[in-house]
Amino acid sequence: MSVIRRRSLLVSTIDIWPLTLTGEDTEYGRCLDWLDQQERERASRFLRRQDRERYVLAHGGLRFILGLYLGLAPARIEFSSTATGKPTVAGLRPEHAALTFNLSHAHGNAMVAIAQGREVGVDLELIREDVEALKLAERFFSDREQQHVRSTAPESRSREFFHYWVAKEAVLKAEGVGLASLQACEIDWSSGSDRDGVPVRLGEYSQQPWVVRTLDCGPGWVGAVAAHGADWTINPCNPCAAATD
Repeated sequence: MSVIRRRSLLVSTIDIWPLTLTGEDTEYGRCLDWLDQQERERASRFLRRQDRERYVLAHGGLRFILGLYLGLAPARIEFSSTATGKPTVAGLRPEHAALTFNLSHAHGNAMVAIAQGREVGVDLELIREDVEALKLAERFFSDREQQHVRSTAPESRSREFFHYWVAKEAVLKAEGVGLASLQACEIDWSSGSDRDGVPVRLGEYSQQPWVVRTLDCGPGWVGAVAAHGADWTINPCNPCAAATD
């Protein structure tokens, strides 16, 4: 991977970059070289080699993608965080000050969302049939969401549960608050067309008008992206094309 030219981004567009967290040793080594000391220390704490490699590839991929927009080599990017712990890029020049991003990775896949002038959150999950969907919904979902999951046919219940889960996580990650707010975040699927552009209620935790949209993550996966307002569209991006552009 190498940064060739700076990539532009419209305020009305959120770029979505899918990443596959597998690679040859050279790719892993390159991503590891890009990480800062804190990221390397965190990677070293993973007991399983596979988890360590996935972390390195996800965070190296994030650095590569951010470098496309900032015109920086991946290793030169420095991170900071908000008061609530949401990651940000430190020391941005004025022309990049409005750039925001979010990363999600699970079970060997990752998604990076890049936005301009609005906070953004993204989440993806592998649909697993071994989860206790009803019990988890009772713990983390609003009454209306629980009823929706409960009324779903058993063979579709896990998928429905994860549709809600990724949507709620995307909103909370965009807002920069933790999972303790899951129940306060209510997704209103009934008002969206094909679950696109769905409004969100986030209780006392937010004064912002959040909207969540679902992502096409392939068979067996669900994903969602959340951002302020409804005046934005999703732009799928190809990291392989960017790497060879």
